[in-house]
Amino acid sequence: MILLNPSKCRGCRICEAACGFHHSKHKEFNPSMSSTHISRDNDTAVISMSVDSTCDLCEGEETPLCVKYCAYGARGVKR
Repeated sequence: MILLNPSKCRGCRICEAACGFHHSKHKEFNPSMSSTHISRDNDTAVISMSVDSTCDLCEGEETPLCVKYCAYGARGVKR
């Protein structure tokens, strides 16, 4: 399970690119293929994070890529 901490997230969306890279079998950085989604409410500046059912915890990777490349520590993993 991916643990999310929206209060640490800055909305950079690197996690979406990393997840899309995994799902494209390391061929492209494609956020449209991502299992994780970041959105920001422009009126309140509140950031929302979610992970959908297509997440496989980056099967075959040592660490889920969204966790590994999160620059702000907004993600963790519980196995």
